[in-house]
Amino acid sequence: MRLAEITGDDVGAVQELIESDAGYTERITGYPPGAADAQSLLMMRPEGIAEDAKVVLGLWDGEQLVAVVDLLRGYPNGHTGFIGLLEVHGGHRGEGAGRTAYELVERFVIEEWPEIRVLRLAVVDTNAEQAAGFWQRLGFEATGEAKPYRYDKLESVARLYEKRLLWGHPSLVVKKSGIEGQGLFAAEPVAKGVVVSQLAGRKVTTAELQQLLKNPPVDTITIDDDEHLVLPSDPRPDIAYGNHSCDPNLWWADAVTLETRRDIAAGEEVTNDYGTSTGVPYEMKCRCGSALCRGVVTGDDWRRADLQERYGDHWIPALLKRQRGLER
Repeated sequence: MRLAEITGDDVGAVQELIESDAGYTERITGYPPGAADAQSLLMMRPEGIAEDAKVVLGLWDGEQLVAVVDLLRGYPNGHTGFIGLLEVHGGHRGEGAGRTAYELVERFVIEEWPEIRVLRLAVVDTNAEQAAGFWQRLGFEATGEAKPYRYDKLESVARLYEKRLLWGHPSLVVKKSGIEGQGLFAAEPVAKGVVVSQLAGRKVTTAELQQLLKNPPVDTITIDDDEHLVLPSDPRPDIAYGNHSCDPNLWWADAVTLETRRDIAAGEEVTNDYGTSTGVPYEMKCRCGSALCRGVVTGDDWRRADLQERYGDHWIPALLKRQRGLER
């Protein structure tokens, strides 16, 4: 299957798809599909949004349009993309086309819209039974925001969901590392306090993570006592190549965001301290070569007073919570 932008030449295929799944239109409008729905989909956008900020993408299987996705760039803010619609052809439901369409759209956003760090969408209550679980399985989480929704006589509530995307600073490149294998390097200077990565992936329990760790490499951070974020592995994203250092030039700004701890020169390897992000039992020999090298990095390093003093609040929040629990 291939993902391609929908153009005016594809209006007939889009209209046929919409009419093949009449239940969707009825759940969000109260009416069956209309003859001009495809044309409206291509043209409609929120007030104040430029024409080139909207794209409609189609998932094609040969000449058959299998799914269609309405996407806005920079809405409601500059780092957010908004999914207005994802609809699957009625004849292809239950085949995984919705997931395939979303995964290709996410890849499109990451590659083509590098400033977008969050994808956002709204689920209308009248369509929630069919849609909410689908989006949650794809990693979207409810924001708690709800807005009145009205389409002519249909009155409902639209509930907002969002998903953070894996993002890396455009100045970062992967090269051979003197620490271990390949590493992440700054192609140009990056000042202190600049965000260089936002991590995303699937959430797993501690038991699930322990099984995954039997087959390295596994790129992971601890989110809560029994919850961990595992980064994608196929393909492995560039940001996952960041090596450990006991004197790193990155540290944590929040649960999934790394920022520069000091100015980074062009050509310098970009590193973080693995001990500040993982709270499960493990040991790793360290080859960072810094004057502060600990020799071994462990899942208990969050307990070390010297590291707590060095990094202050710049730990994964779950580990900060453990540290503060020990203080009481």
